[in-house]
Amino acid sequence: MKKNYFSEFVRKNMAWVILLVIVIIFTCLSPNFLSLTNILNILAQNAYVVVAAIGISILMMSGSMDIAVGYLMSLCGVCAGLLLVKAGMPTFPAILLTLLLGVGLSMLTTLIAKLLRISRFMVSVGTMTIFQGLSFVVSGSVSIKGFPDSFKLLGQGYFFGIPFPIILMFILLIIMSFLMNKTYFGSYVYALGGNEEAARLAGIHVHLMEMIISALAGGFVALAALMLVSRLGSAHSLTGPGTEFTVITGILLGGVSIRGGEGKLSGVFAGILIVAILANGMQLAGLDTYYQFIAKGVIMLAAIGFDVYQLSRRQRVKLNPDSPKTNG
Repeated sequence: MKKNYFSEFVRKNMAWVILLVIVIIFTCLSPNFLSLTNILNILAQNAYVVVAAIGISILMMSGSMDIAVGYLMSLCGVCAGLLLVKAGMPTFPAILLTLLLGVGLSMLTTLIAKLLRISRFMVSVGTMTIFQGLSFVVSGSVSIKGFPDSFKLLGQGYFFGIPFPIILMFILLIIMSFLMNKTYFGSYVYALGGNEEAARLAGIHVHLMEMIISALAGGFVALAALMLVSRLGSAHSLTGPGTEFTVITGILLGGVSIRGGEGKLSGVFAGILIVAILANGMQLAGLDTYYQFIAKGVIMLAAIGFDVYQLSRRQRVKLNPDSPKTNG
């Protein structure tokens, strides 16, 4: 019985178990890996990825998926640059308009999916190229620099010696984890991802929930773009694309199913750290960048494989409720 409890614990916290193993391995390979400076550096560099992953996680928990994350970040980033540098707009209004842009485009994606009666995933295949093209058009294919100091605080500021992006990341994680675990909103999201028709019959306003979730996803992705360009000190159309790989890999590693209906943001955080620490640890160990690509690809396949395993396991339990798998 104890073994069953242990197996169930490991299964539910697989991302944290993998993270612990990776940390131990790289600590042995590099004495500088576990230093406070390196840990803060990893968190600061990947805070924007975690923020984007929060929004996309909720979207995936509700049963949708979007692969245009990095391209929406690209468009939001250059638009923020144009507002702040070219138009000379004050920082707060520029940030607000950029967030609204992300919210609006994300909601538009969901609306198109509803009108065409196809999945959001399929629509995002098209919107990713549209967002990238628009990004190059509005930016003129040049880098935008010269951000005001008030905006740089978002990605480069410190508070009591701790990088501000890390503080913002944890605040958002705590708030959204509370909403997902302790409120009706979270219950509705999981219900929507588990069975949309059942959620509708239970009295949940499905279309309204989908638009709210879409708005949240777009807002978090836009905020991630702001954090990234603020940290870099410049905005370019090539800044952002590729982030979707890290985001989706981390989400899958964190236990969120492609099919929706399950997952926790704490696990997503661990999943993002796995990918981030893998890259950082391999650099400290002196391994070539190309090996990092191979390792990330293997991790992505492992994450998908684990998701498939979870699905087959749930199906076995449904077919055989008296199976030992249900213990613990």
